[in-house]
Amino acid sequence: MTSRALPDGAWRAYPDPAIWGFTFWPGGVWPTSYGDGTHWLEGNHESQIYTSAFLTSIDHRRISSDKRYDPFSVTDAGLHIRAAPLTREQQALYKVGGHRRFGSGMLRSKAAFTYGRIRMQARVPQAQGAWSALWLLPQDHQWPPEIDVFEAMPWANHKGQIHIGVIGAPTDGQLPALEWRDVKASPAEGLHEYGLDWSADRMDFLFDGEVIRSQPTPPSLRNRPMYLLVTLAVGGKWPYNELGIQPIDGTSPERLETGATRIEPDYPAEMLIRSIRVEPLR
Repeated sequence: MTSRALPDGAWRAYPDPAIWGFTFWPGGVWPTSYGDGTHWLEGNHESQIYTSAFLTSIDHRRISSDKRYDPFSVTDAGLHIRAAPLTREQQALYKVGGHRRFGSGMLRSKAAFTYGRIRMQARVPQAQGAWSALWLLPQDHQWPPEIDVFEAMPWANHKGQIHIGVIGAPTDGQLPALEWRDVKASPAEGLHEYGLDWSADRMDFLFDGEVIRSQPTPPSLRNRPMYLLVTLAVGGKWPYNELGIQPIDGTSPERLETGATRIEPDYPAEMLIRSIRVEPLR
């Protein structure tokens, strides 16, 4: 955190923009960019736009400070990322609508690293459709590979589980798949620590200090600089599958609208981050 002047002139604690970005990298393989960064993953058919106090205009049209959606706030407990429905006026200003009617936030580390020790203490929301995650993507923007330190949907079928593992590149051959792992606790109840120890030979995934998955480091993740992301996504094809909204795997506007309408009463919802620590090996 840093104390800084935001675009509306107010001084307050905020994630340091010298360390963190608030959108995906512009260009590359990540779609749906306004030109100053990508604001959702179109392939996931998510229902949120990622924004921040620093997104002040879209397509050269200014968003007044009283209409901006800022998902970040800081208290003694830590950093809060708040997801909430946008008003009709905000949807028009942010050029979203239909099922994509929520505002939320993400953090992307501006520094990349190869190998290291990652720890995050957080409490994630239990709201239907909330999809919290700590993950890594390649600095060169070529996907796959991807490292998922954790994804959490502590509602419906996964109240005491987290989703962890690696999406390997085709050159990796056969690898252990991503998996839901029982952690004997709800990620939505109290703070929990999520971790990854990543070396040239081995990857250990941790929950509350206990290794819950180990695997060899795949070839595509050796000597591969990666950057860190923290996201609070809302809805999308996978969460709507988890909620049993038919047809499963469907991406029609009608299905996505049905899902967004169903989950909306559960919002606003917050992800609380107490700390993030990265100790790079190089």
